[in-house]
Amino acid sequence: MRKIIYLLVIFIISLSCEKEIDLNIDVDKEDIVVDGKIENDFPPYLLLTRTFSIYKDLNVGDLSNFIISGAEIWVSTGTDSVKLKEYNSTNFDEIPDTFQTQLAHRFGIDISKFEGNLPQNISIYTVPFDEENIFIGELGKKYNLNIKVEDKTLTSVTTIPNYTKNFDTLWLETHPNPSKFPDLFQVTGILYDSSTTDYYRYFTKVDNEPWLVAQSSVFDDAFFNGKQFKIFIPKGYNFGFQNGQNFDETDGYWNQNDSTLFIKLSIIDKAHYDFWRTLESNRNSQGNPFGSFVVIKSNIVGGMGIWGGYASKTISYQRF
Repeated sequence: MRKIIYLLVIFIISLSCEKEIDLNIDVDKEDIVVDGKIENDFPPYLLLTRTFSIYKDLNVGDLSNFIISGAEIWVSTGTDSVKLKEYNSTNFDEIPDTFQTQLAHRFGIDISKFEGNLPQNISIYTVPFDEENIFIGELGKKYNLNIKVEDKTLTSVTTIPNYTKNFDTLWLETHPNPSKFPDLFQVTGILYDSSTTDYYRYFTKVDNEPWLVAQSSVFDDAFFNGKQFKIFIPKGYNFGFQNGQNFDETDGYWNQNDSTLFIKLSIIDKAHYDFWRTLESNRNSQGNPFGSFVVIKSNIVGGMGIWGGYASKTISYQRF
């Protein structure tokens, strides 16, 4: 059971309110967990946590026990490299407003209430913004990660694929049971898949709310490679408020109060895809006596978690 724990470490920051979590798990060692991302046109950022602090009752408003600070982190590609800088509530104002907004989305903070400060006790690693040329993700490049922390060295490598995809068409359809759920609707899109093997991850957002993911956020093109296909795009939700054992007829549907809808579709590499596929399969099977245990595939050498590249494009739909 130890290997499944770090899924909560990775997602727990995205909760936008306090929630008591009770975990009854036997643990034989402590691991360092990486939650790292680099996306086209954006700098890299990482969170470092430790696994031990979530094995007991945890209030996510108190993060100091498992957030790791003081790490030395380098990201490199070819001949270009950057040493990441640690930001927390004392120096977060050094980050430009546009990137503060992106980070606020990542942490599940309501932008309309965001005042330019990280939640208490959070440390995040990203680029030094006082440099003349900011290190940002580019399509088609490979990115190496090197972390030195607590006498340990963690490494990883990821790629940002060399092209982006999007849902070329979006439209709305009523709920399959409109008489029972007149205020809910579904979003449907058309995707034109390339002839290469593609791995996808998608995110949804409403108005100024955070980017969220659905119960299963990744898919591949094994059954529609090189073809055009129609897909239902479920609305994401805050992790911790739903799980694979309590789906109902409202899950994945959008609300009539949702004004501007955003869908971000990302192309990711195979190792990155395998991480989210196995993590989500593991999470969805927990509590199911007939479910099978799935080993989560991490691409971090010396630790756990993910260092993932995204080739992303966003499309929006304005309702009113």
